[in-house]
Amino acid sequence: MFSGWMLAALVAKFPPMAVEHLFTQALGLVSPWKVVASNFDPAAKSLELVIDFERGARFPDPETGQLCPVHDTVQRSWEHLRFFEHRTTIRARVPRITTPAGAVKTVEVPWANPNGGFTLLMEAYLLTLARVLPVAEVSRQTGVSQDRIWHLIRTRVSEAWLKGDWSSLKRLGVDETSTRKGHKYGTVFLEIDGKETDRGRGASKVARLLFFTPGKDKETFAEFAAELQRRGVPSEQIEEIAMDMSKAFIAAAAEHFPDAELCFDRFHVMKLCGEALDQIRKEVTRENGGLPRGAMWALRGNVENLKEEQRIPREQICKEHGKIARALSIREFLADLWNYRHRVDAGQHLESVLAWCSRSRLEPFVKLGKTLRRHMEGILGYYKNHTTSAAIEAVNGLLQLARRRARGYRTFINFQAMAYWIAGGLDIDIRSAATH
Repeated sequence: MFSGWMLAALVAKFPPMAVEHLFTQALGLVSPWKVVASNFDPAAKSLELVIDFERGARFPDPETGQLCPVHDTVQRSWEHLRFFEHRTTIRARVPRITTPAGAVKTVEVPWANPNGGFTLLMEAYLLTLARVLPVAEVSRQTGVSQDRIWHLIRTRVSEAWLKGDWSSLKRLGVDETSTRKGHKYGTVFLEIDGKETDRGRGASKVARLLFFTPGKDKETFAEFAAELQRRGVPSEQIEEIAMDMSKAFIAAAAEHFPDAELCFDRFHVMKLCGEALDQIRKEVTRENGGLPRGAMWALRGNVENLKEEQRIPREQICKEHGKIARALSIREFLADLWNYRHRVDAGQHLESVLAWCSRSRLEPFVKLGKTLRRHMEGILGYYKNHTTSAAIEAVNGLLQLARRRARGYRTFINFQAMAYWIAGGLDIDIRSAATH
């Protein structure tokens, strides 16, 4: 470790001009910029580097690049990477120039972004840490407050998000995700992409998070549609929307994207079927004064995926309780719907499922059949691109992992910024800042 007395010895050993020249080179400064003073405080473990420009220097107009004379200067300071354990600050007079048109503009300094409170190197360091560590831990390691780190993240993410290109959007995925404890939700809108396979386009997919907003009602679609319009993407360009069977989502999709085909994938359909099966299990439990311990878990999932200790009680429960046996049979028959190659064959299979539900004498499954019939077109919409929720759920998993790692986010805008950063495919060029 480069301790305080070693830094003090360095400053004392060399004449001031040599030390300042050393720091000028270390910062990568070129004419007309140079370090003109260094103030080291061993007690405070701090180092201040003062940068100035050469007398008579002219600076380029930030817009035209034309060299212009200095009008006046303003004092600015930036936090820099620590010089080992010593907190380092850069202070400089930032020139303002007068253009030929008489406008006064502030010069962009080479070591920091305009209006930023950190040098480019410090920004790169903080962003690199924040990508893999909770912000609270980054704050602990660097001594920078969480509020300042979050402000940096929000600023850089917002800049990149606003520049994002959505012109390729044709297939849209929509899902709700938990934003904090207490049944607080947000809605994510994602671009789904896929590649050609022997089962058609879309059997293998990735997803890019485009838009994340609080709530899970119709208004979320209105906000997304407005953002599409701002970016010049016509609503008619959206060909397919993969989502669940939420009444609010369906109504909003019809209102804002009337030309898009809806797709309700296997996950959401089987989730409804699982809920119907769970209602039957509860009915049988009430009627018989209980079921064997572990019955709930034994009745969930596909039989081929069950462990021996789950499969045996499942078989026993089905032998003893006809309602549960019939419900499980319908569930397993419905699960085969997505094994066909062609929509026509799948449609015939779905009709058989609906007929079985209607005559099952199991009220939850009678209701399920009616629900599936209302949404039959959307369910069979899977066979256009073989779209599943796999990519959507993968993004949702990333967001929830980030939320758990951070032990929650104090504000939605912080969660939103982190979500765009980790799942939005944004072009935040940290490396160019680090080598500026």
